[in-house]
Amino acid sequence: MNDSLLLDEVIIPITIDYLEEDQTCQVSCVWLPGCHAWGESLDEAMQAIPGNIRAMVMSYQDKGSPLPPDLQAVDIDAPFTLRIVPA
Repeated sequence: MNDSLLLDEVIIPITIDYLEEDQTCQVSCVWLPGCHAWGESLDEAMQAIPGNIRAMVMSYQDKGSPLPPDLQAVDIDAPFTLRIVPA
């Protein structure tokens, strides 16, 4: 039996694009313009995007820049659930 309890999670909307010219998949965070991850497969890009989101949020915080409104109350250390949204 799993004794762990998920107390909170962050649902992050993303878009997915297949870039034919590069033959790569691009995953983009809707709430953070310019935050993308690429991979030779969708799985590779999906594995990379949470780290890129966290890094970009930490960069905003380190610079004292305001986060986009949807991320202002988010605990960036919480587990991510990525939700695909229409582009």
